[in-house]
Amino acid sequence: MKTKQWISAFALAALMVTTQVACDSKTENKAEEVQDAQEDLNEARAEGDTSEVRDEKQELNEAKAEYDSAAKNERRD
Repeated sequence: MKTKQWISAFALAALMVTTQVACDSKTENKAEEVQDAQEDLNEARAEGDTSEVRDEKQELNEAKAEYDSAAKNERRD
């Protein structure tokens, strides 16, 4: 009986840790997307192409919104 309890406790602890890691990675992935979008915008500005700057700025704003949404969801959990 005690072996079953130990296995159950270990399985529950492993589940809790993996769930927490998965939540962190979602936010981290969104943060990386924001960074990439910012770098793309900086490159477009350096090239001086206004239509590309506009497109990259829109992508950056979308990436920021997704990051904010992921961060809010993480705080609720």
